[in-house]
Amino acid sequence: MSLFFDNNKLFDAEGHLTDDGLYALKDGTLDDLGALEAAEHLTFCDYCLLRYTALIDAAPECLKTPMRDLIPQVQNLMRLRRFRIMTNRYVSTAAAVALAFMMWRCISIGAVDITVPQLNQATEPRPSFGQTVSTVVGGFYKSLDNACRDFTLVAQSGIDQLKTQNGSTTAQGD
Repeated sequence: MSLFFDNNKLFDAEGHLTDDGLYALKDGTLDDLGALEAAEHLTFCDYCLLRYTALIDAAPECLKTPMRDLIPQVQNLMRLRRFRIMTNRYVSTAAAVALAFMMWRCISIGAVDITVPQLNQATEPRPSFGQTVSTVVGGFYKSLDNACRDFTLVAQSGIDQLKTQNGSTTAQGD
């Protein structure tokens, strides 16, 4: 004996869902194809939809209420998703700003030395693509190192000035 309802008995001669078919849909004893056909039929047949709704409304009240409250769990998931979205936006923005600042710093100061030595075409071979890329990347890293070193020097100078101001303030207060 099969656990599933016979799909051949799902519809009557007029093309509507049979009572047994509606009960099978409500009880979940339709196989995947039968459930798909019944759901598709309910989307366009108002007569069967009204019968199915009445069948569900006639169910005992204990079957209509959920077994547990899902609102707190859904709210926690929504908070977590909102936090992740906002964090990803800010991290992406911060990375873009930092990259833009570094590129602006390298270009405005002219720290990137991308000059490729001019070669005598008759005596020396042309540098390969890898050598050219290596020269450009090396220049970028050199300028990045210079920018970081300049930032560290400026930060240290500011810290020294703060120490000096605090030292003179405490000396005047004595």
